[in-house]
Amino acid sequence: MSTPHVEPEWAMVTVLFVDIRGFTAFADRSTAREAVDYLNEFFDVAVPVVQRHGGRVNKLLGDGLLALFAAPDHADRALAAATGLLAAVDGRCRVGIGVNSGLVLIGTIGAGNVVELGVVGDPVNVAARVQDATRELGEPLLLTEATRVLLDAEPDMEPCGALELRGKSEATPVYSVTLPGRPRRTKELA
Repeated sequence: MSTPHVEPEWAMVTVLFVDIRGFTAFADRSTAREAVDYLNEFFDVAVPVVQRHGGRVNKLLGDGLLALFAAPDHADRALAAATGLLAAVDGRCRVGIGVNSGLVLIGTIGAGNVVELGVVGDPVNVAARVQDATRELGEPLLLTEATRVLLDAEPDMEPCGALELRGKSEATPVYSVTLPGRPRRTKELA
């Protein structure tokens, strides 16, 4: 299957990083077929949720995914997809989701037969690190200040402090979103 060429451009987007909690331990005690079936069942649920909210799954990352939202209301769509994804996988698996917005470079990247639609920029790295922080904070979903300020309708959310991220001169404020029927577990960063 050939990847269509996309001319590089700068785009304002919201990035959503999702990671399945505990998958490595599950895979270690499972057969290869069981592990792959588990991932495919997850993606069968997760990918349509992202697409229903106008997002594009850019990469499947082993036990997670990277999705982009570029519509004019990209922050709202990404947050709706994140909360929808949490509801869709509830009872099946636990996930951590990091959401961040900003300017990224999008275009075809690669050489020879190895090309893909690449997304490059600090917002992608920050979203991944915010997703990592969901473990430490005990929250399934965290979003950054960069996303919060772009939301048209602000959901019920709580500040969780600020993350000190490598390569960033200032700490990145993050927020947890109160999800219906879920108890608050927030541990604020120092």
